[in-house]
Amino acid sequence: ASHAFLLSTPLRFAAAPVGAKSSRVHPVVVHRSMPLRMAATEVQYGKPAEVAASEEQSATVIWLHGLGDSGRAWSKLAGAVGVDWAKWIFPTAPKAPNTVAGGSEMNTWYDMAGVGVKELRGDTEGIAQSVEYVHSLISAEIEAGTPAERIVLGGFSQGGCLALAAAFQYPEALGGVIGVSTWFPRGIADKPSEANAKLPVLLCHGETDPIAKVEWTRKAFDYLLEQLELPAEGNVYPGVGHEFSPSKLPDIKDFIQTHCPPAYKTKVTKPLGAVLVEAETPKGGVQVSGLKEGGNAAAAGEIQVGDQIVRVNGEFAKNVGFDAVMDMIVKADSEVELDMVRPIPDRKADWATLSEDEQQQRYSASSGVLKVCSDGPCSKQGAKLVIRWLTELTPTDFSVSRCSCTGNCGNGPNVVVGGKGREEKVMYGVNNVGSAVKMLREEFSIETDAAKVQQILNPSKAAEFALSDELVRQGILSSVTIRGSFDSNRF
Repeated sequence: ASHAFLLSTPLRFAAAPVGAKSSRVHPVVVHRSMPLRMAATEVQYGKPAEVAASEEQSATVIWLHGLGDSGRAWSKLAGAVGVDWAKWIFPTAPKAPNTVAGGSEMNTWYDMAGVGVKELRGDTEGIAQSVEYVHSLISAEIEAGTPAERIVLGGFSQGGCLALAAAFQYPEALGGVIGVSTWFPRGIADKPSEANAKLPVLLCHGETDPIAKVEWTRKAFDYLLEQLELPAEGNVYPGVGHEFSPSKLPDIKDFIQTHCPPAYKTKVTKPLGAVLVEAETPKGGVQVSGLKEGGNAAAAGEIQVGDQIVRVNGEFAKNVGFDAVMDMIVKADSEVELDMVRPIPDRKADWATLSEDEQQQRYSASSGVLKVCSDGPCSKQGAKLVIRWLTELTPTDFSVSRCSCTGNCGNGPNVVVGGKGREEKVMYGVNNVGSAVKMLREEFSIETDAAKVQQILNPSKAAEFALSDELVRQGILSSVTIRGSFDSNRF
């Protein structure tokens, strides 16, 4: 079925991206009436570019490009981020004249009168109708079998503003929203829907952005965190302008993996034989803290300590509170169908700060435990880089963390390797990507993906797809420099 919209500027048909495979997303018919009282033109959105999950799909990311770009041009982002269980959808905005570009016709989600913050979000009618189109993509994914809480919206520049507005206004709880080098849709979507009152938000911004000022994102972050009390996080990237830099990739990957971790379904006969407690995150979540030996949950063979409940017999239970989840289980018949997720261990944690139970859980549940010496000489010799390499090169069920000095740090950083049934030992001098790859192959039989190694060695190439923002092409931003710095100023 097609959906008719009324927008503010004329459009043309947007060509369907080459290689798009899925037919799940229906084309959407759009009507835009021109502000100068010119006749409306009927158009149709093209089929979005799609990148399938590399393993069984359990999540979807919908990414919205910036002014003058296309979904196909951004499709490389899926591989650069590398969340194996996520399908990516990259829609393309219809063509229309845009005021900020002197009336030139280009792919645009809505009109922008200038580069002031009010001008960048002033076309409220255009934004509202593009929001409706994005909602149609979300609804199509839900209809195809991906729950709303496993769908993440994201976008760059103009697309980031649209992603925030669409996520805030969606009537079902989403997995999260990402805004990169963008501005908050103030006056359009000031507060999230009731269902998204706990919506996770990630804001990424270049420190030297001359178009979308970094101060806008700082203010938006404070508003989201302090007034709306949303689980928001953000990062400012030194030396980065109005561009997509490779330094943003780890943060985007971590955000998606944190809020849409690996998922599975299981059926367990009552009584479950599991100890359930309220999770630290997400707020109102419930996780497994213990399994009774010989109990039904243990016999099911899938549930592990630390796993969290997302749905009970199809009813949403991700963050509704411990008592509400218990009521769902009590009311269920003899067999309970559970939608579960397995949170990925925090790979920024210091091993010494973990409780004894948390340490033991990592030893028992992780396929491997890697502790990178981050004290003294090792810190100066690149421990932060080694942690990033190991995070990128290992499966998500590996524990990667910082640890205190292991001694003999002359050629550090050193790495302590261990895991299930393994005696820990120290690997000295893991100071380059090659030595990290060799260690993983010899100690854990991991054959690393050559593409991931190249991405680590040449991070700037991971962001080359994102250089076609029309604000850049029009000379509003005189130059774009891709920087490989992974230093950050998290806020």
